Amino acid sequence: MVQYLEAVDTEGDVRKPVSLLTALLAGAAIAAVSQHPASAADLSGTWNVSATYISHGALVGTATPVCTFQQTGGRLSGTCKGPNGIGPAAGTVAGGSVAWQWDHTATTPYGATGAGRYRGTVGADGVIRGTATDTALPGVAGAFTQQRQ
Repeated sequence: MVQYLEAVDTEGDVRKPVSLLTALLAGAAIAAVSQHPASAADLSGTWNVSATYISHGALVGTATPVCTFQQTGGRLSGTCKGPNGIGPAAGTVAGGSVAWQWDHTATTPYGATGAGRYRGTVGADGVIRGTATDTALPGVAGAFTQQRQ
């Protein structure tokens, strides 16, 4: 014997009956798809990064490196060069989530040596947005965007 489910919408209208077997198969298909994580975004290439650091309402620093990344699976590696610093970068990508670190060395008297840490999400527009911290600015957090060149 096949059992049927009736669906009723918010206005009280009865919809076409669906067999219990059809409903169970659809649920199993959705469950199978949701168990497989989304593939990692491909971040290989050259990116313009812009970070601003604000403390107590005042701008205390910026970072505007151009970074070139290579991605292998969920791992990122590469280099970043800003107007006042240069150094290697490394991180991870999982689905649309991105986390990476730039170990920068000052190249001018205005630069700082430290480690910038960036955590963000790839938007539907391909732009990465998130939070940034830097050991050169202890206790200060900021926001960043990262756009492909």
